[in-house]
Amino acid sequence: MHIRFLFAYPARMFLPPSLPVYDFIVECKGCRENIPAPVQTMPGTWIIAECPLCHEKRRYLPVEISRGRLSHHVRPEHLRFMRV
Repeated sequence: MHIRFLFAYPARMFLPPSLPVYDFIVECKGCRENIPAPVQTMPGTWIIAECPLCHEKRRYLPVEISRGRLSHHVRPEHLRFMRV
């Protein structure tokens, strides 16, 4: 590969696609990965979420729910069972 061909393409072409931003995620207290929160609106009390990676059910307060990107370890087949 010639060096001039390397600069012929934009740098973002070589980066992996970015993950979508989810409205409600929590950080699993067991494996510390971002997982989807099983809510569609901001709750007023604590919720119980099961991590699709470590399979632990844990409680989360509303202040622990945020907007962000899921962990790259969470795959679409994990999300299929998380539907509300």
